Amino acid sequence: MGSTSVSWEVTSFEVQATTPNATSDALYVNGNMQIPVIVVISVIDLNTNNAYELNESELETIKLIDYDDPPTEISGSWSYSVTENEFEHGLPSTKKAIQPDLSFAAGGPQKKRYWVTTTKVENKRIGASIKQSDGTVVHTGGGTFDSKVTLVGTNPVTYTVDDLNFEQQEEDVMQAFPSKDGSWIQRNFYLTTKKDELRKADLQGYILGTVDPALKYATAYLRDNMGFFSIFYYWPMGSKEMRTVGIDSHTAEVTINQKSNALCVTHMYLDVFGTTWPASRSWEGRFTFYDKFGNPGTFWLGYDEAFFTPKILEHRYTLGE
Repeated sequence: MGSTSVSWEVTSFEVQATTPNATSDALYVNGNMQIPVIVVISVIDLNTNNAYELNESELETIKLIDYDDPPTEISGSWSYSVTENEFEHGLPSTKKAIQPDLSFAAGGPQKKRYWVTTTKVENKRIGASIKQSDGTVVHTGGGTFDSKVTLVGTNPVTYTVDDLNFEQQEEDVMQAFPSKDGSWIQRNFYLTTKKDELRKADLQGYILGTVDPALKYATAYLRDNMGFFSIFYYWPMGSKEMRTVGIDSHTAEVTINQKSNALCVTHMYLDVFGTTWPASRSWEGRFTFYDKFGNPGTFWLGYDEAFFTPKILEHRYTLGE
């Protein structure tokens, strides 16, 4: 491995995309979608004139730069990271080459992969720079190592309620409470889109469950005129699992997230003899989902007039609407 005491110099230096032409790529400007940019570099040990392997700290001095303003590091609406996220790394129309082997072969070039995101619609030409052992900054913005990739920022996909599917997927589940003083019905609804599959969701405005853990992730509990009590939940996206739901001593174990790539909403319908339910109350029930390309959609949970069926709204729900 390399040592910081070695004097070394760049002999080849270029940037590549992972598309077949290796010179351009495209991404949605949602600040989430990443596309890879590969920096390929070879250096020599000036004392021996042999190939030299950069160590991790030396490789970390590689930066992505604005090709048209070298050696200025890209910033602002364009950013990059060594950490890959969970979203797709190419537009639906983009053909990707096989991901490059980043391992080092003796005498061969080294490769470093960065993940680039943007929030601006534009064509951006990107190069790379590195600080050599003598402190000199070498870059690909023209000159000896002239090399760039052109990244095309494309308008993101947007979502309205009309772009969503929201429906009950499984049959109702009905059981009696162990106390035999009543029963409950569970109904699961699933949110998907008509455009692309969902990858994750952020939830904001629900019961935290600190007082009653069975109410965690509930967005409303609503008492109807017949004495029945409805509790609505939305859940973090993930694998099929069991959750404890209900209120006070009237709880049940139910299954959620039985459909993949979907946001699960659960309606619990409680019928308990002689119980006085708390007054109806709703929380914000806001959520932002992200499709597989990182395009977001922000909506709210609402409820029908009978407090029996959840709805997806483009505004916050208020009791009585």
